[in-house]
Order: sequence, then C-alpha cells, then structure tokens
Amino acid sequence: DGVSVAIYSPERTLVDAFRLRHREGSDVAHEALRRWLRRRGSSPASLLTVADSFPHARPSIRQALEALL
Repeated sequence: DGVSVAIYSPERTLVDAFRLRHREGSDVAHEALRRWLRRRGSSPASLLTVADSFPHARPSIRQALEALL
C-alpha cells in the first residue's frame, strides 16, 4: 500500500521487514522469516551477520529465530 522497499538480498529484506514492523505489522516480518527458513540454503548466521548493521532490528530477529528454531 504505497510502501517501497528495495530488495538487496533475502537477508537484507528480512532485516527491513523487522525494521519496518511498526508500519507493516510484526506478522508480516514473522511470516517472511518463516518462509525464508523453509528455503534451501537459508542460513540464520548470515541473517544475523546482516542484522549486525542494524542494532535496533537484531534483537527481535534473534528472538524470532530462537522461537522458530
């Protein structure tokens, strides 16, 4: 609905989903994470590496990963 998000990589897109969850809703971010985890080759470590550059998003991503894994 009028929100533009640039896609750099799946991991960066997930970080953006968690960063923007106050606008788009946390259910969007969590569902994106669930779908990404089902993909072959997804690496939670690589997601956390990307999230290191976004200190406000990293704790919620880590918490969601811990709950899902």
